[in-house]
Amino acid sequence: SVGKEELESIKKVFESNWIGRGPKTEEFEHLFSNKINVDRDNVCTTGGCTQGINTILEFLDLNKDDEIIIPSLSFIGIANSVVSVGGKLVFCDVDERTLNTNLNYISDVVTDKTKVVILIHYAGTPCEDIDEIARFCKDKNIILIEDNACSPFSKHKGKNTGTIGDFGIWSFDAMKVMTTGDGGMVYCKDKRTMSKLREYLYFGLITKSGLSNKVDDRWWEFDISLPGRKSVVNDIISAIGIEQLNKVDKFIERRKSIHDFYSDSLKNLDWLRVPLDISKHIKSSYYMYWIQLEDIEDRDKLAKFLRNNDIYTTFRYYPLHWVDFYKKLLSNKNLQNTESAALRTLCIPLHPSLTDDEVLFITDKIKEYR
Repeated sequence: SVGKEELESIKKVFESNWIGRGPKTEEFEHLFSNKINVDRDNVCTTGGCTQGINTILEFLDLNKDDEIIIPSLSFIGIANSVVSVGGKLVFCDVDERTLNTNLNYISDVVTDKTKVVILIHYAGTPCEDIDEIARFCKDKNIILIEDNACSPFSKHKGKNTGTIGDFGIWSFDAMKVMTTGDGGMVYCKDKRTMSKLREYLYFGLITKSGLSNKVDDRWWEFDISLPGRKSVVNDIISAIGIEQLNKVDKFIERRKSIHDFYSDSLKNLDWLRVPLDISKHIKSSYYMYWIQLEDIEDRDKLAKFLRNNDIYTTFRYYPLHWVDFYKKLLSNKNLQNTESAALRTLCIPLHPSLTDDEVLFITDKIKEYR
């Protein structure tokens, strides 16, 4: 959902004659940190959510025996990042109804080699026991990373998800609750670590060069603290992000109204299940809406029926332990809930550009299936 405000903001960036990383990116980071109620020094923009996770894992300097736990029901980019930095991937199960993991499923696979836990807040709804998971990881000296791509402004007991663990990552790609086309944001609880990570995200530079250097006589000179990468955004992306921040509360409000309409319309059908009611201490970003079919045979049949009626559905996320590449790397795990959910769950359209008539059409067609 982008429009004339974003176009006008891009126009102003062009007119400034500076389209790279600059003042608009600084402003975007400042406004975003205010939005999630953290200090500006705790956040930094990055090229994308997966790039952010990959950079954090590189920065942690893991070895091949270090185990990293993720739910099998996760985006493929997380697993790819783990493998690319040489970490040992370990999958944990999820709750079949919420599709979130919990402390029990994580602790079942923790060993003395566990170094990192990466979790998502499925579809925008925070993990119910995220506080307990964070305490457990702290006691075990395990780094907790929140992949917050699905839940950009979700809250658990008043605290923004993505800021509860040691690190948090946001995504602004084209499918997310707010978008800049691509790009993301990194949070780190420790400011000194964040300062180093910020350097790592931009070549490892610790000195400024060019016009931004107003001190040194030889402004073309520079130094680095480490051999970092370039994973940053520019002022074009950030200008869009600033406008999206102004709109995102309305986006989420509209998503919630569609979510609630779906649940009210479908909850009395005895052949499917709607998502559980959200606890009072939780605020969701309503990234996805899903239904679960009582009869496994119905899931694929319903998906084809809806597609034949021009309604696109999907399932997020295909279990990673079913992907052939990861089957080769891992021994078989008992992920019973993940597998059951993967055979029963169907995500139906949810975005703020849906009209009331379209939402009604979708629910009518689901009912028409039977």
